[in-house]
Amino acid sequence: MKVVSVNPKGKKAEERKIALLEVIEEMREQIESGRIQEFVACSIDTDSVCQIHASALDLPGAVGLYEIGKHMMIETMSSEDE
Repeated sequence: MKVVSVNPKGKKAEERKIALLEVIEEMREQIESGRIQEFVACSIDTDSVCQIHASALDLPGAVGLYEIGKHMMIETMSSEDE
């Protein structure tokens, strides 16, 4: 799976947009094929509003994926401070 950095250096805005859409398209293909059953994704918009997107099969899975999403956000914010 392709990973896109939250804080790219030297990439133009259009290249960044294409890279983000490639990740989404790859996830879509894996969902359609049945490989992905549940997922969590984190996003930060241009106003620095953070969101955790999760799709789970049950409550325990939802809580676990949400916690993973929180960890992803904390790690991202921590690495930006360094």
